[in-house]
Amino acid sequence: LKLAPVGAAFAAGQVATVASLGAVAVSFTHVVKALEPAVNAIASALVLGQVFHPMVYASLLPVFAGVALASSKELSFTMFGFLTAVASNFFFVTRNVLATKFGDVGDMGEDKTQRKTNQLAVLTGVATLVLLPVVVLLPGGLTSVPAAWKAALATGTAPSKLWYRLVASGFYFFMYQLSSFWVLSCVPPITHSVLNTLKRVVIIVVSIIVFRTPVTPQSAAGTAIAIGGVLLYSLTKAHYAKKK
Repeated sequence: LKLAPVGAAFAAGQVATVASLGAVAVSFTHVVKALEPAVNAIASALVLGQVFHPMVYASLLPVFAGVALASSKELSFTMFGFLTAVASNFFFVTRNVLATKFGDVGDMGEDKTQRKTNQLAVLTGVATLVLLPVVVLLPGGLTSVPAAWKAALATGTAPSKLWYRLVASGFYFFMYQLSSFWVLSCVPPITHSVLNTLKRVVIIVVSIIVFRTPVTPQSAAGTAIAIGGVLLYSLTKAHYAKKK
């Protein structure tokens, strides 16, 4: 039963992220998701009692400023896309806090990499079970799949191409999650945080190039400030952690 809230938060975070990606530019979703460390720092203090040095919290200010700057001139901005991206931060932070509070989830295996792999497998399974009743009852959920499939075929897309896209997107998304867990099992948390920041830079830049997303100078500056703020936060947090 302890796994149910963790799985529910994990599922809700994934749904909110996908909803945001469908409403605004991919790059903008990831700029807003850069706020996750800030939400995590606040939630850890309130729920777990983990209070950091004041300079750690001060290092989060560029993140807030960057996201605000990028949002104000984002050409693809919609309130729904922004709010679902923010919601995904809260859901994923809830997952992290609950997992810490309840102990290791799916902690089985002989080495750390194997344990992290099993941890993700268990968490994904629980999240699927939690989400299944929702997608069955929700309008536009599983019951709408036949109609959506027919509409896609009506556009001239071959069934084999649709199946490929469904399977490939699911596979790559799961491997993205799994590789993140593998990296976390092989490197210190600070290294993982820095790599995660660089990953977000790559996603933003590549998505702008591939989807030819128009970017204003103010939005680009806000994105750079936000990503730089996340990196500053990670380094500041590690610096003061060593002094304890």
